[in-house]
Amino acid sequence: MLPSYVPALPDGTESGKYVAIDLSGKNLRILLLTLNGASKEDVSVVNNYIIPNIIMKGTGEQLFTFIVNCLQKFLKEFNLEEANLPIGFVFSYPCELLSIRSARLLWWTKGFDIQDCLQKDVVELLQDALELNMSTKAKIKAVMNDTVGQLAAAAHKYGSDCVIGVVIGYGCNSAYLEETAKIKKFNAKAASYNHDKMVVVTEWEEFGNKGELNDILTPFDLEIDDASVHKGKQIIDKLTGALYLGDLVRRILAQFVLDGELFGGTHVEKLDFSDTFPTKYISEILSEDVESFKIARRICDELEVSVHGTNDYKIIREVCHTVSQRAASIVAAAICALLRHMGRQSVKIGVGGALIQFHPTFHTLLETQLIQMAPLDVEWELVPVDEGSVKGAALIAAVAEKLGI
Repeated sequence: MLPSYVPALPDGTESGKYVAIDLSGKNLRILLLTLNGASKEDVSVVNNYIIPNIIMKGTGEQLFTFIVNCLQKFLKEFNLEEANLPIGFVFSYPCELLSIRSARLLWWTKGFDIQDCLQKDVVELLQDALELNMSTKAKIKAVMNDTVGQLAAAAHKYGSDCVIGVVIGYGCNSAYLEETAKIKKFNAKAASYNHDKMVVVTEWEEFGNKGELNDILTPFDLEIDDASVHKGKQIIDKLTGALYLGDLVRRILAQFVLDGELFGGTHVEKLDFSDTFPTKYISEILSEDVESFKIARRICDELEVSVHGTNDYKIIREVCHTVSQRAASIVAAAICALLRHMGRQSVKIGVGGALIQFHPTFHTLLETQLIQMAPLDVEWELVPVDEGSVKGAALIAAVAEKLGI
């Protein structure tokens, strides 16, 4: 678990204009959030920018200058390029958090490989780029990963009972609100942290790194781990994340072909290669009525399967469902561990990410598994939050501004 140094969640009384910058992959998202307090509806605008591959593997100066240039264009649309707006920064990469405004990058993931950023404070890099390339005196008020933003957005929307945020996207992680005194690995006095509570990032995607999940790993899971960049790490991600589920289905289908159970045992060359069965195929197949196989038929054509029929489509659908159900079961078990740890009578769980947003049955599967696993004395509710991480970053900036930190 990692301390976020975020001492509180938004309570709906925040007001003013805030900016969020979300660097969570190839897509850079920038948001302008106008908060009008408890009595009026909030207004938000989000723009997306594609980060060129040359920048993702270039220098830190190139990356952060690109971010600031996008920010400048964005603010110019609203005549706010000279405004000194507080900024929340979502940076979802392995970091050592040193304060609410300090995060030292440990290593890159998600396609980035910028060596001169390693072991440097990414907030300082962004702030330096702001001061060099913009006349505004805008300040980074908070840095966080996507789960902290997700939790903040959920708490703002659903109220004070919403104390858990879960992101189920390319990977899977969570954050929750904890009493500072209960954070065993955090020395509040040494860190000059004077708040009663703190948002904690569970980093539960690392569970299984020491073999805790070996009993449930299949040969297909082991193949995916062997082929991954970080072998032996982020096991929960590899069992639940959208980055991996499609490839897991591909490997299972390829084995069924070898066993003669699928496509009459006729070899399908595309099933031999990664990235040929993206996770979006799972969502598309499971979105179709059980008596219809138009999408499954189309996907078989895209895979260049020579002969395929109804029985093949049923097998593919069942594999997609089973893989999805297992992922939902694992996420549910992790959430239940948090519910037991927190000991609260009433909890709302803010969920978001690609699998919640685009997978047609994942929310229901997760809810069904929680009904079976959750402590009987806890009243819980799954609540969806779209665009949670980026909106939440702006909200955390508002909280930091309100608290004067």
